[in-house]
Formats: sequence, C-alpha cells, structure tokens
Amino acid sequence: MDTCHVDRAMKTIAVFNNKGGIGKTTIAVHLALYAAARRIRVLVICLDRQGDICRWLAGGDCLLQDGLTFQHSEYLRVLYSPGELPNRRWDVDLVIVDCPPAVETADSLSADVWLVPLDGRLAIENLGNIHASLCAAGGKIMLVLNRCDMIGKRALEGLREAAHLIPNAYVRDETIPATAPIAKAAEYFRPVWKVPHGAKTKGDRAMQSLCHEALTACSFEGRL
Repeated sequence: MDTCHVDRAMKTIAVFNNKGGIGKTTIAVHLALYAAARRIRVLVICLDRQGDICRWLAGGDCLLQDGLTFQHSEYLRVLYSPGELPNRRWDVDLVIVDCPPAVETADSLSADVWLVPLDGRLAIENLGNIHASLCAAGGKIMLVLNRCDMIGKRALEGLREAAHLIPNAYVRDETIPATAPIAKAAEYFRPVWKVPHGAKTKGDRAMQSLCHEALTACSFEGRL
C-alpha cells in the first residue's frame, strides 16, 4: 500500500483497529454525514474490500469496482479503493478513511486523528499489535468505547481501566451505546438521527458527541 500524500490544509481521520466487527464503518459513516451537514467538504475513502461504507452511502445501490467514486451530496464524495490509498491531492477539507482490520494499514497511512473503537478485551489485544505503528504515524489516538454496555458494568469498567493504561492515547470515557436506533441506521442507510424514532435518543446524542469531538480535534470547532 502506497503512502497517501495530502495537502497540509486538509485533515485526515482514520477509523481503525486490527479487529473486525467492532463498528468502524458505523462510526465513519456518521462522522462523514455529520461533517458534510456542516458544510465541511468530505472525502470518504473505503480501504476495506467489503465496501460496506460505499453501499451505505449509496443507499444500498452500489456495484463495487476498484476506483469507484460517486458524489453522495454537495459536500460528501466517496471513493472505493480497497487496500491502496491513491497517491494524489484532494480538494476537500477532510478525508475520512474507513480502514480494514489489517496491521499494515498503520504503516502506510498518516492521520491527524486515529479513531480506534474498542468493544472488549480482544479489541484491546488487537490494538496492542498496531499501537507502536500508530504512535510512529503521528496524530492523536482517540479510543472509543463502542457498544460496551453489552459486556456488563464490571467488564466495562475493566475495559476502561485497561484503555487508560495505553500510552499516548486519549480515552473517551463516554461510551457509544448498543441501541436499536443505531442498529437500524445501517438498515435504513441513514445516520441514527434520521431513522424512525432515532433523533434525540441516547444513541443519537452519543454519536453526535463523538463526531463533534473528533472534528474539534481536527480544528473544525469554528464550523460546528
């Protein structure tokens, strides 16, 4: 995978952990839609061969082909480039990279913010395999406790304590809950705040709080 060279004025957020099925795509979709709604020009790059973020943002109607690109809205463009970051400059404010669970990703990508979902002990263990590379790549490492209410209160506190022991990482103590509205989001191809009975729910508030904090970490606070 080639290293991606980007304009210094452009910010990059990579959603990544070396573990599948922990909500990376869900977080990346919500972040992209939240930013675009605030007139931040966003490019989503899907590095994951599964291409779920492309299908989601295409409303389910998407024939995946390497290099596929489409305009979701005025402020949001999507690129499917599995396993390889295109070596070019982009006329956007923010690139959001939906990463596959592959160790080499951290060695070939630089980001202003690494959003790392954690849903349990295995996610912590898999983070250990990439932590040194994330630190070397630069950027802020933000650990997101995602759907951790499912593991029980005692296990959640243990996970939070373990996360706080990880060097050079910031832990968001506010969790993203496992809620029906968030689960519906992928089925409706919409963000949680636009699914039936999703707006102003616990999941909606938590997801928007995460998006706001991630964009603030990239110095977009004046546009929020």
